[in-house]
Amino acid sequence: MKTFKEVMKRAFISIAMSFIIFIVIGIIFDIKDGGNFTLTDYGFTKMALACVVTGLGFGVPTLLYNSERLSQTLAAVIHLGIGFTIYFAAASFVGWIPVERGIKACVITVVSVVLIGLIIWLCFMKYNRNLADKMNKALKK
Repeated sequence: MKTFKEVMKRAFISIAMSFIIFIVIGIIFDIKDGGNFTLTDYGFTKMALACVVTGLGFGVPTLLYNSERLSQTLAAVIHLGIGFTIYFAAASFVGWIPVERGIKACVITVVSVVLIGLIIWLCFMKYNRNLADKMNKALKK
């Protein structure tokens, strides 16, 4: 039961983060396009579902960090490998990679996504390390 609750918690947090990023980027494109940002053929629904899938792809594999059999480095490589693979599959399906704008736009998009993903990962890593340090200090007292 504890594992199920942990999976649900991580899934909820990662899906929420995915939606926040989706909304912020949507606002940027809406402003960039002068209020004419439109989606057709269930584009919004497809993108919202892709957000859920992406959130799950990055959130659920974080359970790997609880394994004592995996080093933290290997857990991070597997976690991010799964997350980015799922993201790019979903992104290809819903059109988040702007192939119609050429290779330069695609490269900028891919690099941006990887950087954002790594920044988020680093923030969580720092948060969890600080939490562990606080807990260790409390135990020593």
